[in-house]
Amino acid sequence: MTANKSTYGLVLILALSNAATGYAQDRTALVVANFDYGEHQLSHVKADAAAVGEALRREGFRVTVVENVPVKQLKNTVEQFTRSTVTQGVAVLYFAGLAGQYRTYNSKGAWWNHFQGAGKPGDPRRPEKESLALADLVKLFADESAASTNCIVLDTAWPNPFLAERENQPTGLAAVEASELPDDMVLLLAAQPGSTVGELNERSRLAAAIAKHLPRSRESVGKMLETVSKDVEQQNGGKQKPWFVAGRQPMAFVSWPPHESRSFLDSAEPHDGSRPGQEWINGNGMVFCWCPPGKFTMGTDNANRPEFDDAKQVEVTLPKGFWMGKYEATLQEGKRAGWTPYRRLTDHKNAPMHNLQQGQTDKVISRLNDAERKAGRLPAGWEYALPTEAEWEYACRAGATTKYSYGNDAGQLYRFGNYADKSLLADDGAMQFADARFDDAVGKALALVGSYEPNAWGLHDMHGNVAEWCADRYLSELLGGVNPLVDGKNKQATGDGVIRGGSWCSTPVYCEAGFRNAGVGNKERDFIGFRIVLRKK
Repeated sequence: MTANKSTYGLVLILALSNAATGYAQDRTALVVANFDYGEHQLSHVKADAAAVGEALRREGFRVTVVENVPVKQLKNTVEQFTRSTVTQGVAVLYFAGLAGQYRTYNSKGAWWNHFQGAGKPGDPRRPEKESLALADLVKLFADESAASTNCIVLDTAWPNPFLAERENQPTGLAAVEASELPDDMVLLLAAQPGSTVGELNERSRLAAAIAKHLPRSRESVGKMLETVSKDVEQQNGGKQKPWFVAGRQPMAFVSWPPHESRSFLDSAEPHDGSRPGQEWINGNGMVFCWCPPGKFTMGTDNANRPEFDDAKQVEVTLPKGFWMGKYEATLQEGKRAGWTPYRRLTDHKNAPMHNLQQGQTDKVISRLNDAERKAGRLPAGWEYALPTEAEWEYACRAGATTKYSYGNDAGQLYRFGNYADKSLLADDGAMQFADARFDDAVGKALALVGSYEPNAWGLHDMHGNVAEWCADRYLSELLGGVNPLVDGKNKQATGDGVIRGGSWCSTPVYCEAGFRNAGVGNKERDFIGFRIVLRKK
C-alpha cells in the first residue's frame, strides 16, 4: 500500500522519536524499504528488508524500519537517524530500492550515485529530481554520526526502469573510492560497479545472504562481507557479486563484539540500575554506566608522597546510586548540545571536549538538561551534572582500593589511559618527564574516547586523556561523610575548581585514582575536559 506524504511524515516522526528514547544497546540501524515506484513495483523488497531488520535485531541492533520514503523526506530521515547514533557505537543504513547515476547541477558534469525516492517521478524524463546523492548521505554520517563504525548497504542491483530509454546512461552504480568515505565507514553495493542484475519482481540475494551471515560480524566485519559476497555469487552462478570498500582498509576487518557481553537497561527514561556497570543510553546517544550506592575510602595513603598531602584518606558514604558517563564528554556531544570550541588539540568528533572553562561545562550541561526535558526523556527529580569529587573517585575506583582502578602497577597504565609516554616525548622534546618505556602512538594529542581498556564498571579513560572537572571547589583537604561537596559556601575553599584523573601530558602519579589537582576555572586548557553524571537530585 502506498503511503501518502502526510501519512508517511507522521509515521516517520513517531518511528524515529520512539526509537531514540529507549535504547537496549549501542547498535543502531535504519532500514529503508522503497518498493512503490508507481507502475514499477519491487515485489519482494518489503519482505527482504524485514528479514534484514530481524537479523540486525538478533545481533543486538535497535532497528527502525521505514517504507516508501519520498525524496523530500529521505535526507531528513537519514539525518534524524545519524543524530540518534550512539557514541562509539555501530550504525547501519540499509537501503533497498532503485538507484542510478545522474548528472545534476551540483555534480559539475560528473556522474554521481543517487538513491531514488519512492513514488513515480513527477517528470519521468528527469528522475534525478526525485533522487538524493549518495555523497550527501555520506556527508551526513561524517558530520552527525557519533558511532565508531558506520556501514551503508545499498541493495539496489535491479535495473532502474526510469533510466531505460536514456542515451549514454551508465549502468548501475559507479565505484566509490576509499578517499571519498570517512575513515570509519564501510560501503557495500549489491552488485559490482557498472552492473545491474535481475528483474524488479525478483528477491534480493543480498538481503538473504546478509540475514544468513550477519552473525559472522562478531568474528570480523570484513570476513562477513566476503562471505556474503561469495554466497550471492554462488546463488546465481557468478552473475551478481557484491562489492565493498572501506574508508580505511583496517575498518573492513574490525569486529563487533557479541552484544550479550554487556548489560543494558532498556528504558526510555532513566531509573536506578540493577547491577554495577549496567549501561543506559539516552536519547542523545550518550552512554552511562550504573554506579550503585555504597561506602568507600576516599583519598590515598600519602606516606612519603608529597603529591598527596591534600588527599589524606576519609570515609565517604554515597546513599544513592548514579549514572556516570561511560566516556568523557565528546566534541560531537558538545555539538549536539550547541557548543563548539574555539581551539582544539584534536579535531575528531569522538575526541573529548577540551579547552573549555569550568563555567562552560555548566552551559553545555544546562542545554542538555533543557533538551532532554523538552523531549520528554528526563523525568522530574533527575538531572545531568558534573560529578562531585567523591562521585568521581568512587566511580574511578569501581570497588578497588589500589592506586589505579586496575591495581598498583604503573607499568600497566598504558593499557588504560593516554598519558605522557614515548610518543609524546617524540612529538615534544620538552616533555622530558614522559615515561619512555611505553608508546601508544597517540603523541601530543587526545585519544578518541574508549580507546583503552575500561575499569570494572565499564568506564573508559578514568586515567589520562583529559583531566576532568568536578563540581567541587578546591579545598586543601578532603571532606568525608555523606555526599560530601565543597561548594562556594565553604569559606576555606579557593575559587579554583577540582580536576581529577590526569591527562595526555601527565605522569603516572598524576593519573592515580586518589590524586587531586586544582584547575583555574576561568582559563581554557587543552588537557582539561569533563565527564557527565546523571543522578536523582
